[in-house]
Amino acid sequence: MTEHVGADDFVEAFWARGAAEGWSDVDQAVSAAAEVVGKPIVVREEAFLAAEPVCGFVATLERRHLVMISPTASQTFRSFVIGHELGHILHRHQNHAPQAAYIRDVIPDLPEYKVERALARGLFSNEYEHEAEVFADRLAGLIRGHRGRPSAFRGVFG
Repeated sequence: MTEHVGADDFVEAFWARGAAEGWSDVDQAVSAAAEVVGKPIVVREEAFLAAEPVCGFVATLERRHLVMISPTASQTFRSFVIGHELGHILHRHQNHAPQAAYIRDVIPDLPEYKVERALARGLFSNEYEHEAEVFADRLAGLIRGHRGRPSAFRGVFG
């Protein structure tokens, strides 16, 4: 897709693909999202996040989106965190964060995750966090709806 496409177009295209393709896991959704936004989405587990108060975050780079998540044995938790970060990407929240760019300009050595934490990423009263959380919930429902059996209960808690 082209750069002039709006966030609503990305989101609508993503949900249309999900309905048509019937994804049964989050990795299928990641592949589809990358095609919708026209940029690779790389998901990596990062050990340093295990000691942080955030479960994951997305860094939008010139040639890709990098989704970093806390290591977990729970596939359900992994899927939800990735879904949340896909929500940020598809809603193009990175384009609505001039305050983050300002902080990075003023304090360039401050790690990205600390900038995000300072901007209340973990608080769902934040409009963008709420929107990403609702997106992840809807994605979880879509994936559950296309599985042949319910998720294992123990997977929720890893």
